[in-house]
Amino acid sequence: MRTIVIFVLLAALLMGLIRGCGLIHRTQSVADVTKAETITLKKNTGQGHISSFTITCSGEIQGTAEISLMENGKAYRTEKLSGPVNFKWGGEWYSDTADIRYEPKSVTGGNLRLEYRFKDR
Repeated sequence: MRTIVIFVLLAALLMGLIRGCGLIHRTQSVADVTKAETITLKKNTGQGHISSFTITCSGEIQGTAEISLMENGKAYRTEKLSGPVNFKWGGEWYSDTADIRYEPKSVTGGNLRLEYRFKDR
């Protein structure tokens, strides 16, 4: 019995460390692809100073749209979306959050999923 308790405690501690260090990807979806939306992605609780990040966007858009990574209120990176969507952004990033602006142009349906990870030093 004692061995099981120790194993469970160690597993819980390991999962907490993995999540705190940003080793697990988090996901966020665009709620309604026919409407504009700004999504704020945040680092995991317990992470230190952020030095980089990765964002992978996947899904499908029926129509056309744009999605932008914002920095200081301006579009830093932008992708034009139509049909199947699959792209990745990444690199140096020194903020605890990242704003993603989604703007449909002529979208009638679809779905978009963001998988992201902030990396700390």
